[in-house]
Amino acid sequence: MAKRQLHESGLNVNGIKWVCGKELLEGLTLNKRRRYVFSGPTEGYLYTTQGTLHFRTEAGFVCDMRSGPKIIDWYVPNLGTMAEREAWFLHDLLGYGQSLGFADTNLLLFAILNCRAKYAYPKAKLVQTAVSISSSWYGEPKTDDWCYANVGKVMTEWEAA
Repeated sequence: MAKRQLHESGLNVNGIKWVCGKELLEGLTLNKRRRYVFSGPTEGYLYTTQGTLHFRTEAGFVCDMRSGPKIIDWYVPNLGTMAEREAWFLHDLLGYGQSLGFADTNLLLFAILNCRAKYAYPKAKLVQTAVSISSSWYGEPKTDDWCYANVGKVMTEWEAA
């Protein structure tokens, strides 16, 4: 089990700085397959009270944003606002298990939703609980998984404060 690096107490998201690719995230449009291909690279930094996440993807990176059934789109949209998009996107990137463990990845999703997307604490906590039910999506994908093609196209680095 990975050593915990984040703690809910005192965890706040202070901001995000996009080096490139923000317009790609903003320009996504909902589609039936719920697969979103980034035509160019992305890079940025997420600043929190407990550290900084540096993230980068190469052109051709594909993600599904908010996973789960369409029936909950009214409550937690697949794309949503820019703050929600950032939350889903960063959670997808962290899902490759390069820099934060499973529990910390989900806690950071909670913090982004609560602090940036302005989700009420119970709603953000519900999302965190839902994504924590199964770790089958976390780590390097199996070779027959649709997201296996992303291996080598995503990089995340966590630097503790």
